[in-house]
Amino acid sequence: MPTLHLVTGAPGSGKSTVLPHLAHYPFGAVDFDELLAPDGSLLGVPVASPAASQVWPLYNRLWAKIVHMLLRAGRPVLVLCPLTPEEWERAAAGVAGLPRAAWARLDCDDAERRTRLAARGWGNAPVEEALRDADDLRRVVDREFTTSGRSAADVAADLAAWVGGPVPVDGPGRAG
Repeated sequence: MPTLHLVTGAPGSGKSTVLPHLAHYPFGAVDFDELLAPDGSLLGVPVASPAASQVWPLYNRLWAKIVHMLLRAGRPVLVLCPLTPEEWERAAAGVAGLPRAAWARLDCDDAERRTRLAARGWGNAPVEEALRDADDLRRVVDREFTTSGRSAADVAADLAAWVGGPVPVDGPGRAG
C-alpha cells in the first residue's frame, strides 16, 4: 500500500511556494489550493473565505477522495493542506481504503509570516488569524519543516527525504 503524508501549514508557511519543487521527486504531490480559482472559489462557489466555512467539510471530503484516487497509482502521495489531523480524519472517514497519514507541518517565524502575508495584500485582521492558526497547528503537529531563511528547493528536499524519495527524477539542476 502506498504511503500518505500530509503537510499542514497556516497561510504564509510556504506550501504553495514549495509545491513546484516537489515535482522532481518520485511521488505525487498536491496542494489544496490547486483546485481554487484566483478568487478562492471552486466552480463559482466561494471556498477560501471564513464566510464559506459551511462548505469546508465538503471541500475537505473532495480532497480525501482525490487523494484516494492518487494513491491508486501505487506511489506515495504528499498533500499540502491547511487542515488539522482531526479535520482530515473527519474528511477521510467516508473514504474506504484511505491509509492512515503521517503528519508534518510547514512553518516559519511569525515576523516572516507577517511579511509574506503583507506582500499578498493581507490586512491586519487576517494576518492575526493566520498567526493564531499557526499557533494552533504547532500544538497538534510536532514534526516541523521550517521555511524561515531556507530555499523552497531545500525544504522540498527535506520533505522528499521524509516521504522516502530522496533521489529526484529528471528536473532542473537534479541528477536523475
